[in-house]
Formats: sequence, structure tokens, C-alpha cells
Amino acid sequence: VYNLLQKLLSTYSVDTSRVYGTGQSQGCMTNIALSDRYPDLFAAQFLVAGQWNVEEMAAMKDKKLWIVVCEGDGKAYPEMSAAVDLWESLGAAVARGDSFWKQHRTEAEKKADTDAMRAKGADIMFNVIEGGSHMYTWSVAYDIAGIRDWLFEQEGR
Repeated sequence: VYNLLQKLLSTYSVDTSRVYGTGQSQGCMTNIALSDRYPDLFAAQFLVAGQWNVEEMAAMKDKKLWIVVCEGDGKAYPEMSAAVDLWESLGAAVARGDSFWKQHRTEAEKKADTDAMRAKGADIMFNVIEGGSHMYTWSVAYDIAGIRDWLFEQEGR
């Protein structure tokens, strides 16, 4: 994947300070693996329902991340919670949702939720959707315009 990205970045006119990563489940884990190994690759990442060896994720403490998991995901929820705890213990600015996000919200509610998270001024944001499951997460997470807006505003390198 890294070699493919490098080929695309060198072949096409791409602003390399605005390369973003996102993925659900295995795609999320691929993003984490790439970020661990190539820390300057992504300007920011939107990580959905993923998991990884928490100790290996320490290197991501200074990244711009927005993480969304479902409460009912027995792997991603505890693993990403542990990663967020680790990053916070290492001094990263972390924002957590004040409560679980509802599965079904109006666009105004989604905007209010993402605005409240952004107002916390952290580089790492962590939200949990109430209930749900591993396979359900993407259908809610990728429908939140405020997270996409945040992602595309980030610049790296």
C-alpha cells in the first residue's frame, strides 16, 4: 500500500501536505500500520472501528486523529479506548465525547456534536456511538459531514 501511495504521489499532481487516511475495520488497521511505520505520511486520519496492538500505537500520539467506534463493538471499542488512554498518558491533547452519540441524529444534531468536539481544541478526538456493532459503525461514522470537514482542513508536513 505504501509503495502504491508513493507511486501515485510521484505520478500525479498531489498536495503531499494534504494526504489523508481513513478506513473501517481492516482498513483502519492498515491506516494505523502505515502511520506507525511512516509517521509523516498522513496529514490526518479518520479511524473507524479499528483495533491494533496498543503499545505499538504510542508513536501516533502526536497525530491528528478522529476515531469513531460503536459501544457494541467488543474489540474496537475497548482497544481504541486503551489507545486513547495511552496517548493521553503520553501528553497528547485528547478530546472525548461527553456522552455516546445517538445512532440516529438530525444533521443539526450531528453538526452540534462535531462542533462541540472541535471546540475542545484537541488533535485526537474519540467518539463512541451508542449500541451498534462492528459492522454497523461505518454506516453512521461516514455520514457525519463535520468529521469529513475537519479531516480536509488538516495539513501536514
